[in-house]
Amino acid sequence: MEKKSFFKTKQGGLTIAFIVIILAFILILWGLRMRQDAACMAGFILMVAAMLYAPVKVFVIDRNKKKS
Repeated sequence: MEKKSFFKTKQGGLTIAFIVIILAFILILWGLRMRQDAACMAGFILMVAAMLYAPVKVFVIDRNKKKS
C-alpha cells in the first residue's frame, strides 16, 4: 500500500479549504475596517470557492475520473 501525503487525502483537502475560509474571513474583516470593497469581494470569492471545493471534487472531478 502506498503512503500518501496528508494533503493529498480527503482530510488534507478539507483542512486546506478550512484554512482558506479562515484567511478569507480575515480578509473580509480587514476590508471592512479599511473600507475597501475590493478586499471584501476578494475575501467573499475565496470563501465561496473554498466552500464549494468538497462538492465539486466529489460530484464532478471524482465522477469524471471513474468514467475514464
